[in-house]
Order: sequence, then C-alpha cells, then structure tokens
Amino acid sequence: MKQTGINIKSIKSNNESALLYLLNSEKALSRKEIAARLELTPAAVTKISKRLIDEGCIREIGEAEISEAKAGRREILLTLNAEEKLILGINAEAQAITLSVSDISGRLLLREALPFCNNVQEVIGKAEEFLKGFERKRDIIGIGVCVIGSPGQDDFGVWKDGALAEKFEAAFGLPCAVENNVKAFALSELIYGSTKNEESVLFLKWGYGIGSAVIANGRVFSGGDSSVTEIGHYIVNPGGRRCRCGRYGCLETVASAEEIIKEAGESLTVEELAATKDERIINIIDEKIDLVALALTNTATILNAQNIVFFGAMFYNKDIAKKLSKQCLRYNGNLKSSMLRISALNEKSDYIGATAAAAQKFFFEKQF
Repeated sequence: MKQTGINIKSIKSNNESALLYLLNSEKALSRKEIAARLELTPAAVTKISKRLIDEGCIREIGEAEISEAKAGRREILLTLNAEEKLILGINAEAQAITLSVSDISGRLLLREALPFCNNVQEVIGKAEEFLKGFERKRDIIGIGVCVIGSPGQDDFGVWKDGALAEKFEAAFGLPCAVENNVKAFALSELIYGSTKNEESVLFLKWGYGIGSAVIANGRVFSGGDSSVTEIGHYIVNPGGRRCRCGRYGCLETVASAEEIIKEAGESLTVEELAATKDERIINIIDEKIDLVALALTNTATILNAQNIVFFGAMFYNKDIAKKLSKQCLRYNGNLKSSMLRISALNEKSDYIGATAAAAQKFFFEKQF
C-alpha cells in the first residue's frame, strides 16, 4: 500500500481534505477504495465526492479494471482535477525572486527569475506584468509567497513586512499564503515528494544562506517552531561576526555560499560556486562541508532523524552532497548512506515550496 506523505489521520479540518490528499498520493481510486482507506462509510464518500466534483476539485475518469474472477459492477475511478487549479508563486531568495504559475499537482506552467528587490510593491508590479499575457489567470486559486526567515519579523529575513499577505491579496484579488522558504520546501516533500509520514526527516538547505526544517509524523517544523531546527544559526565560531539573527558566529556567517564567495574573493553566483573547478575554491568549500557536517550530525542526533534530505543550489553539484554525506557518516557511525539524499525536488526548489504552501491552504485543506 502506498503511503501518503501527509498524515491524513492528523488532519483536523474535514474529510474532504483527507480525500484530496489520498487522491494526490494514489492518483486514482474508486469510491469503495477511498471508503476503506479513510475508514468512512460508502455513503459518506459518495456525498463527499459529489461535493468535490461540483467544486471542480476531482473528476471521474472511467472504470477500474477487475479480474475475471470477480463479478459485479465495475467501480468508477476518481482523480484530482489538478490541471484546472493553478497557483501563483513568488519565491524570494537573497539573490533572486522567482515568479511561477503551476497547477496544484506541482506541474510548472510558467516561470521567470528576477534580481532580488526589497520593494514589495515593485515585486507586485513585476508579477502583474508576468501574468499579463497568461490566458488562464481565472484558474489561479491563490498565491504562495516564500521568504527567508520568519514572515513578518522586523529584524530578520527579507521583506520585513507584517502585511505581506494583505498586499498581495489587495493587488490580485486572491488569497495569499506566506511561509518560510525552507519550511515550505519541506511541505512540498510531503505533498509532492517521496517523504512518508512515518518518517522523521531533517532538511538542510544550503545555498546563499543555510536553513533547515524537520518533518515528524506528517507535520513540518522549522526555526519558528523550535530553535533546535534552525541549523543555520548554530554557533560554530564564538569569535565570529554578528549574524542577521543577532547572535555571533552562526554557521550561516561562516559556511553559507555568500560567505564562501566573499572568502574566495570572486564574483560568482551560487550556481557557479557549486560548479567551480578552481582547486583553491574547492578547498574552501571542503572546509565548510566539515562545519556543516558537524552541525548537521549533532542536529540529527538530537532529533533522532531517520533521514536527512539536502536541497539548495550548492547541491546542484552532486559531489558536494557526496562529500557532506561522507563527513556525516564519519561523525556518526549510526547513520547509513541510505539515510542521506538530495531531494528529487531540488531542481524545482525555486517554485515548488510556494506552490505547496498555497495548495495546502487553498485546495487540500480548504473548508468546502
């Protein structure tokens, strides 16, 4: 039996959400199979599915195949009406902003990368231009906005504005979900990736900055929930410089791609840094890998993480992931190589978190 990433039993909203998450995981099921999986009566599933069909969220796609040994009426299969429900995504990183349109299954339809801009109104204007020639604007059900740091904090992260959602909602006339980018990516792993709800998973983002999040029992936790999960702000150099979080000598101030580029004295993008063939820069990266491995191993031990998932631009180079895994295994003999991996969604990391944050709030867990 395939196991959905979201812990359906923990969903407190409604049975509609449980059915939508189940179909997202299984792609197509009969009403009878849904009833058995969700422990609902066939009558309840019939009623729920009718409501979701009327809302345009699911549709019938034909009859299920049955073996010759089985007699009786063929069951009609249900599936998500994924391509009809779209998400506008805005992902704000330290170096760039990615605008995207994708459907609620995570399939990308449109994407544009812009230089980072700290003026939210200017970004809104760029997003309006981005959508100008798009013929399916009416199919967009919501906006997902991902930011560095904790949304709304005045002294931490980017777009230090407690009214972010309201500004996007006013401009586009659509509901808006604002989320930390690492937490949103972890959520995308639950909805679209291979993470299962019985796993305890530690996520490491290594790019222009360093961030982390944890999945446990089908739920996502990040630094906003517990400082234990904020690996980028572990102190690794007590005499180091002041970090944007207010502490001194955090891992991010020593080992982020931004710091490596400064130390190398080169003008590089994160992607160029990860792909470098310069031995001098590779040696600098190797030193940082050791620091990241120490922090990651200690965090995994505290959290008893069953798996560690890497994502971010530094892991576009698989050799960096291999070196980091090797160091983690060196520091913790209880870890196994099978427990460390690059996310299969890594190449989608500039938009998939924004999609997941909005899809969860305005589709999968919407109050119908």
